[in-house]
Amino acid sequence: MSSPNRNKRHDTGANILESPYLILSVAALLAMVCVVFSVMVASNQPWLGLSLQADGIHAGIFVESVKAQSPSELILTPGDSILSIRSLSGSPFIFEDSDLVEDPDVFPTFKKYNAFLDRQGVLAGILSGPLVELSLADGRKVRVQPARARPLSSFPFDFWLLNAMGFTVFMIGASVWSVRRRNVAARMFFFSGMGLLITTTAMAVIVSREIALDPDLLATVRALYHVGNNIFSIFGIGLLFHYPGLLGSFPMTRAVAVLASFFILNEQFQWTDIPGHTVLIQPTLYFIMGVTIAALQWRRSKGRPVDRAALKYFIIAFLGFIGLAFFTYFVPAALTGRTVVPVSVGLGAVTMMYVGLALGILRYRLFDIDRWWFGFWKWFLAGVSVLAVDGILAFTVTHRPSVALALSLILVGWLYFPVRQWVWGRFYQGPRDRIKQHLPVLLSGLVNPGISEKNAWVGVLRDVFLPLSYRTLEGRDASPRLDKYGEIMLIPTLDQTGTVELRFADRGSRLFSRDDVELAETLIYIARTTEDRLTTFNRGVAEERERIMRDLHDEVGGRLLSLVHASKTRRNTLLARSALKALRDIIYSINPVEEVTIEEALATWRYELVQRCEDAGVELHWDSETVQADRPLTPRQRVNLSRALYETSSNAFSHASPENIWVKWNEVDHQLACTVRNDGTIPKQGKLHLGKGIRNMERRMGELGGQFSCETFPSEGIFEVWMSMPISDKR
Repeated sequence: MSSPNRNKRHDTGANILESPYLILSVAALLAMVCVVFSVMVASNQPWLGLSLQADGIHAGIFVESVKAQSPSELILTPGDSILSIRSLSGSPFIFEDSDLVEDPDVFPTFKKYNAFLDRQGVLAGILSGPLVELSLADGRKVRVQPARARPLSSFPFDFWLLNAMGFTVFMIGASVWSVRRRNVAARMFFFSGMGLLITTTAMAVIVSREIALDPDLLATVRALYHVGNNIFSIFGIGLLFHYPGLLGSFPMTRAVAVLASFFILNEQFQWTDIPGHTVLIQPTLYFIMGVTIAALQWRRSKGRPVDRAALKYFIIAFLGFIGLAFFTYFVPAALTGRTVVPVSVGLGAVTMMYVGLALGILRYRLFDIDRWWFGFWKWFLAGVSVLAVDGILAFTVTHRPSVALALSLILVGWLYFPVRQWVWGRFYQGPRDRIKQHLPVLLSGLVNPGISEKNAWVGVLRDVFLPLSYRTLEGRDASPRLDKYGEIMLIPTLDQTGTVELRFADRGSRLFSRDDVELAETLIYIARTTEDRLTTFNRGVAEERERIMRDLHDEVGGRLLSLVHASKTRRNTLLARSALKALRDIIYSINPVEEVTIEEALATWRYELVQRCEDAGVELHWDSETVQADRPLTPRQRVNLSRALYETSSNAFSHASPENIWVKWNEVDHQLACTVRNDGTIPKQGKLHLGKGIRNMERRMGELGGQFSCETFPSEGIFEVWMSMPISDKR
């Protein structure tokens, strides 16, 4: 039985071994070992102190610079052209441009690569002697004593840059894995970084060579270079297969490892030349596999906004920078046998990829992706288009690089960029376009009198951003902001008493971005400015309405009241009273605060209609029992319906001489409906004349958003008018 103290010591030891600090320390030690290895190998080489370039036009190689305090100082000068080299006892070895090739991978077949190694062997043998003789293009022959080792200061800049890249990439991978050790994607990220460390270490040795390396050493470091490349590719593709989500149960990492093993063994034993390019076919296949897996991940992430955002970041970092290296380094090397940029540029793009991948895996600022996603691809495709057109023209139209480049710039500028701008405008909306699109929604929501300001604002935000879900929270935010990596956007209400929480934009298809925040800020500014102006406008309208009501009441009303008292006949008195009532109705209708309930309005209408029916000797049948009488009516609703009832009864009295009038009220689906029927002299259906009175009633109901109809039933001797209007749910 183990003691608690022993278990405690065991747990403590396990924690120390799993400590991120220990992992990073070990990783830093391993990376330093690789740097030291490359320095030791590169420094233990014969050295003339020259920086050389292939001439490309004339025979020989060109002296670009001479190092101070080097064996060649005072013997050679920049601009000298060296045709051949020999040992004192040997024959001259004539230089070729291929002798200074930076990356041996440009040779497409094993035969050409072996010929390059043979020439490197001869050169290395000559340089290992005590003295060499150089034949120059100007006819001079000079002798130089190679140094047995080279100082650190003589190492080319690319040597240190490649080592720095490998160190950085490996430490980035280790730092991610140290905090996500149980995460499969983080583990693959770490091992792909380890592969890149091996690659940069080996390549640093290769680029450090002045003229030649021992062929066995060169073959060994080249093999390490390829092992590192394949390790990077195995785990890089595996990472893309697992991140942001596992694509399936297929053992993708193992499958790529089998393919990579074949490539490594084929290079080691030189079984067969692979069609196209024995070496550079590998990055082509890996790149195609990466693009295919990325497309599958894209399809998988549909409806998963967090995964889609992470994938956008991942594709830019992984395929974007790998694509940059692929099109600027590997494609020209495979097509022309020459590289157009140094190998450090290609590996530098991969280093930038690692920085991006680290940020993506740690889910850092994912909500900024949509902001520069399209911009990145515009830039990337523009560069690829220039290179592609340049390459096509160089191989099909002209072999002069300057002419091909000029033509490619013309074609891309006149054809590609206009088409790109058109496509860009079709598929991507800038902030100004989005404001233009959503402005009608905003304004219609704010000026809708049927809903509250808060509900109108929530409705506008819902229509503009199409969130998967939303709710209103207590408390307030001073301005719109993002939360949970863009899963949530918080927007203050216009009155700043609450906050609207929106989750996942465009019905859950994406995260919110800073563009959305800017759009929300603009909407708030427009809404508050519009509200202020509406308030000012409504205040002016209310003041003018009050003045008109006051003038009508005091001037016109007073004169009509005087006319009522001064009238000497009953007919004139009734006319004056009717005019005075109509005036009061008009004043009432333009007063927006004078609401009455349906119960009060029905009582008034029934009383007036009873009086009119008694005067005309007509019996009234009134039915309003099914109506919920506590609903409010606006002044305009009350006046319009009152006048429609008055016109209906007047038509019946004037044209039908009825004995009975039936008035029935009911309520259906938030609509107040009234049916008025009368007997008497009824016109035939075909002879029904729609006079001015009926048209006025139809217009009045239309103003209220209601309906109107009239119909005759000759067999029953009935004329029927039906009208309805929407009423509020408020009580």
